[in-house]
Amino acid sequence: MPHKRLPNTLAFTLSALLLGLTGCGDTGPAEGQDVSWEHVRDGSVTRTNPDTGVTWTIVGIRTDGGDQLRAKQNAEDALSANPDLVGMVGLWQYNPPAILQAVEARNLTDQVKVIGFDEHELTLAAIAEGTCVGTVVQNPYEFGFRSVEYLAATIRGQAIKIPENKLVYVPTRKITKENVAAFQEEISAILSGNGPTPSYDASNKYDTTQRVSMKFVTNLTNPFWDFSDFGCKRASEVFNVDIGGQVYQPPNGQIAEQKTHVESLIVKGVQGLAISVKEPIGQTADINAWCKEMKVITVDSDAPDSDRLYYIGTDNIAAGRQVGELLAQAAPEGGKVMIFVGDLTQANANERAQGVINALLGQD
Repeated sequence: MPHKRLPNTLAFTLSALLLGLTGCGDTGPAEGQDVSWEHVRDGSVTRTNPDTGVTWTIVGIRTDGGDQLRAKQNAEDALSANPDLVGMVGLWQYNPPAILQAVEARNLTDQVKVIGFDEHELTLAAIAEGTCVGTVVQNPYEFGFRSVEYLAATIRGQAIKIPENKLVYVPTRKITKENVAAFQEEISAILSGNGPTPSYDASNKYDTTQRVSMKFVTNLTNPFWDFSDFGCKRASEVFNVDIGGQVYQPPNGQIAEQKTHVESLIVKGVQGLAISVKEPIGQTADINAWCKEMKVITVDSDAPDSDRLYYIGTDNIAAGRQVGELLAQAAPEGGKVMIFVGDLTQANANERAQGVINALLGQD
């Protein structure tokens, strides 16, 4: 079913910056009010799912700012403070391996059900071994392919089919022990340069005679983006696009690095930009300025209040809901749950968390 994207406002962005850990006050929802990710960030919430009758306590959301050592420490601290946890959810790629290390160190793999996000090799290995229930995977390869396909057509002034809300969603999948081996074969093929050419709407009748240029810029350095790199390369061959070599991954994951790189692209006359936004509100002014110089779209992490043309990526609320469904199946009696993610200032993080909450508590 469709899900509304959460609004990006200065208020929630500033509050997310200020509150990185849970337990910062009792600001729970009023009776009858849906539980939001902000409620869970600020303190523990207990609710009974009206559809299943199962009671869940979502203890909180721990953030790590992209620091993987801190991610592991967060998991250890959560287990120390809540030895009766039944579920731990990691919503960025490196979170599940950090959680698994902490759980395995305490011999709690039978008690604590670990659910991941994305396709870290350690997460996939744990799924195969049975120590991780499952993960929800995006399709960064298709992020890259579609970005080049659509942006090239946009630069050439050719019609493409974009939803009215300007959100182009690439479906996610649940990976469990039953299908993990086949999925591992898929990603091995992609990373060896033998990934598929995704189908595309031939009715668009793309004229690719004119060579155009664009660049794909990520919001941090992570193996996740290697898949997008291969997707961009495959699409560049199909649609006659100069993609400027490999996707640019800012070494330190800083906004300033993104800005410097994009401004250098503008000087070079590059015609298009696909960018994963680091801070939706904080970068809106820069994105609007870039839109005056080149065609700009967002990928994976959006800036919906900017002048970007459209977004390509995951419906993160729906993906988070899939994570919650996996946990509900693995822990049918309910109990205490902790959520872990890198940075709540990014829309994809808080939307995934909201999806988990919605699934567990029976919210729309």
